Amino acid sequence: QLSFLARGPISPIGTMGSSDPPPGSVELFVCGRLCLLGEHSDWAGGFRSSNPHIEKGLCLVAGTSEGLRAIVSSLPGPDASRVLSMTSTTDTGERRTRTFDLRDPGSLLEEARAGGFWCHVAGTAHHMVTTFAAKIAHVGVGIAIDNYDTNLPVKKGLSSSAAVCVLVARAFSRVFDLRLTIRDEMDAAYRGERTTPSRCGRMDQACAFGPGRVSLLTFDGDDLDVTPIEDVGGPNGFHFVLADLGAGKDTVRILRDLQAAYPTATTDEYRRLHELLGSFNAKTCAAAVDAMARGDARELGEVYARAQAAFDERAGAVCPTQLGHLGSPVLRAVLTNESLREFAWGGK
Repeated sequence: QLSFLARGPISPIGTMGSSDPPPGSVELFVCGRLCLLGEHSDWAGGFRSSNPHIEKGLCLVAGTSEGLRAIVSSLPGPDASRVLSMTSTTDTGERRTRTFDLRDPGSLLEEARAGGFWCHVAGTAHHMVTTFAAKIAHVGVGIAIDNYDTNLPVKKGLSSSAAVCVLVARAFSRVFDLRLTIRDEMDAAYRGERTTPSRCGRMDQACAFGPGRVSLLTFDGDDLDVTPIEDVGGPNGFHFVLADLGAGKDTVRILRDLQAAYPTATTDEYRRLHELLGSFNAKTCAAAVDAMARGDARELGEVYARAQAAFDERAGAVCPTQLGHLGSPVLRAVLTNESLREFAWGGK
């Protein structure tokens, strides 16, 4: 994934509309999440629970216009009671259906821990049925989620997995009248995803805020603070280009290598990583917010360039097979391509 701050307006990607949902059902939309700045500082700030000397994590995020659309309804009757029927549509149009027994949380947890296509659905369903068991049992119905359209690219760093978890949590809230707030949905989605092999932080669930919204997230142990950014680019706004470079990355390997530096830095490389995701990142996010408020695209591009250079140097030293100049040669080739400089102020 590559995001560029463009020097001029671009044509937005259109999104698919939908007809009214059937009576007795509700339509839900959950978008993706683009991290503008602050990758990895969410889980790094989470380690403050065990080491208070770690700096708080900060991330700037924005909701995408692409996402998951679903029709959600209850399943009445004794045979359907306590059943989750989930139909998923991938971004390539492939549809799959799976039924889960909500009366068997053990099988849901086993499915989540095993990984695979349905692990995020199973993990979030497990959290919902174990946390809200009494309320779900009292309603006495099952739940059907038909994710009929997905135009959010999968495995491209746009939190498609977190979007699935938020969708499931939001669907449970609507069908079983749990009355969850957006923050409650985010927490449920996070805890559901953490039962899977994913070692995500709390940033990904910011997709719950909806498309087009920019927020500054602060991570302090288990606490999350959200500051909406209202002033973004002045009257003309900013134009970001998100590009798929056609390269690959091993997220599990990246997280394993970087998180080995936490909670206590035992080497100079680890200490430099702590500084990168801590004090340096805090100053970078503050500079970006200031540039956004002033509508200064050139300065924001320079903030991007400084952030990427520091990330390549310090994170690349800890995970050289996936990050930095050696681990991400395609990204480096694009960022240093002179022919692109006339079109963009900066990128990462």
